[in-house]
Amino acid sequence: MFKILVADDEQFIRKGIVTILQRNITEPLKIIEAKNGIEAIEKVEKERPNLIITDINMPGIDGLQFIKEIKEKQINTEVLLLSGYSNFEYAKEGISLGVKEYVTKPIDKEEFVTLVNKYISNIKLQKQKELAETEQKQESKKMIEGVKKDFLVSLLTSLNSKEATHYMKQLKELNVDFKPQWYTCVIFQYELNQENLDYIDFAIKNILDEYLPEHCDGFLLNANYHTGRTISIFETNQMGFKDPQKKATIRKTTATLSKIVKVRVSAGIGESTLGFEHLHRGFRQGIEALEFKIFNPGDTVLVYEDIRQGKTLDPPKKLLYESYLEICTEINCISQQGQTKEVLKRLRHLYGQLLSHLTKRIPQKEQEDYKDFGEFWTLDDLKKEIKILLEKLQQTQKENVINVKLMEEIIHFINENITKELDLNIIAEKFNRSPSYISTMFKRYVPGGFNTYVTEKRMNIAKKLLRDSNISIQNIAEASGYYNAKYFSSVFKKKEGMTPREYRERI
Repeated sequence: MFKILVADDEQFIRKGIVTILQRNITEPLKIIEAKNGIEAIEKVEKERPNLIITDINMPGIDGLQFIKEIKEKQINTEVLLLSGYSNFEYAKEGISLGVKEYVTKPIDKEEFVTLVNKYISNIKLQKQKELAETEQKQESKKMIEGVKKDFLVSLLTSLNSKEATHYMKQLKELNVDFKPQWYTCVIFQYELNQENLDYIDFAIKNILDEYLPEHCDGFLLNANYHTGRTISIFETNQMGFKDPQKKATIRKTTATLSKIVKVRVSAGIGESTLGFEHLHRGFRQGIEALEFKIFNPGDTVLVYEDIRQGKTLDPPKKLLYESYLEICTEINCISQQGQTKEVLKRLRHLYGQLLSHLTKRIPQKEQEDYKDFGEFWTLDDLKKEIKILLEKLQQTQKENVINVKLMEEIIHFINENITKELDLNIIAEKFNRSPSYISTMFKRYVPGGFNTYVTEKRMNIAKKLLRDSNISIQNIAEASGYYNAKYFSSVFKKKEGMTPREYRERI
């Protein structure tokens, strides 16, 4: 809706202008009227019109003073001046105030309508341009923020200080600089589910962006690490978060997050490091600390420096990785030896070995994304996932037995009917399966798939007949399952690199 303010103290003229606009302007309009300069100022502030049409000669505050006042209020609306005066001084002062057009009374209707339409077109064009520029700026800002986030995450996941320094230089070029002081990295991890997967990272970061500056001294910035984890970085001292009060602040933060997003939230805190280029060590320590939530889900803040190394455990015993009972028994035996880094390392190794075992036995196309060890919140969560994986393996093995038997029957049928018409639809109908299912089966069990297998069998028949008989090419084509000799020759040449006739002549 295009807003036009019409200000004129003469009601007859004001109403006449409104009537002309309503009858001749096709753009949807909202017309606001003002009978003097004071009322016009009030309505401009309230309505913010796109265009002002005002008379110069009005009581109280005249048109020129009215324009001055709205300019002083930083209201940059386009103005069209109307007056019974043709004095150049009026026009000159209006131009100095940014007025582009000056129309004298009596108004020429056609000229006036053309002029207003011109204003409307220009204003709309300017608005579109401003909108495009704003969107471009927002997109550029979004892109730059994304690059900053990527560089920051790359810095934190660096393998050494040299690599981290490289990313610090990249960030400095984007006006992100870090002072040479102590820093601490806190990683917040939150539980994922099907309902929150699309929004949880965005929500957590927004909450932390508002909460941490008000409640945590030294807060610097937040960044989403990957789905389910957000990094918070603080300027601290050498003590970092050893201070009970600081630790309590993070504990309150996890409780606040959990209350808002309705899922479990934990925080892993690494050691403080001197210089941002060394913070990658604190980051990795925070990630490792988070894994200890598996032992004590009640404690939402896990500090790397509080975790004991623990005694070296005996070498892992050989397990039957398809026995859920045996694996769970081993998990219980390991976890009973304490909440130490060595125990956690052994549990992580056991889970990794199980995944390796499953990967070798489940076809790649049927493999689902395995959970990372750090995604488990309790030992029971770990056991439940292992049970799901082993059930998947058992189901796959059961299906494999059925599929192998089915494939044997299909291969036998094809071999018996190789010289007849054969395609996936015929096979699918014969064995009560869909064509896509048969195709997938062939790709899994037969190199090259269905078409390659059938073509290979038919070519073998054709080559034998070409070597051992004087049968015509047409008859050999038909005997090999091809009823079009020209097509048969094309397939033969593509497969053997020569025509059937050339093949016969060379043997």
